[in-house]
Amino acid sequence: MAIPRSKEARLFYRCALQRLEEVQILLRADRTTGAVYLAGYGIECILKALILSVVPSNKTRSILRSFQGRRAHDYEWLRGQYYKNRGAQFPRDINQHFILVSDWSTTLRYAPGNMRTDDAEDFVKAVDAIIAWAEERF
Repeated sequence: MAIPRSKEARLFYRCALQRLEEVQILLRADRTTGAVYLAGYGIECILKALILSVVPSNKTRSILRSFQGRRAHDYEWLRGQYYKNRGAQFPRDINQHFILVSDWSTTLRYAPGNMRTDDAEDFVKAVDAIIAWAEERF
């Protein structure tokens, strides 16, 4: 497992991994909605780490500023930023995992109750696969 070179990318990378650890705690406690919310946030963080790992250092500040507002939570916008900065194409299986997680939104943090365990576990498996692929890019 490689670690991003830039300190800004490392920050988002470490956050992604920490969110995944927290996801496992929540799943064991049967808090599936919270687990899915944090898992989705982990994808957001890993995408930001990927972007920061491919931009030249003189663009880092402007990229960090672009990580504000609603679009900064949008996987498609983040993926577009990665491609725009010459990031590697996502393989077919990773794109399939993104389809599974594509309905994630920050509004999930306001959803009371728990989602079905099977759905949460499928979501988390997709997140694990996406993050494992991303780790190979650093």
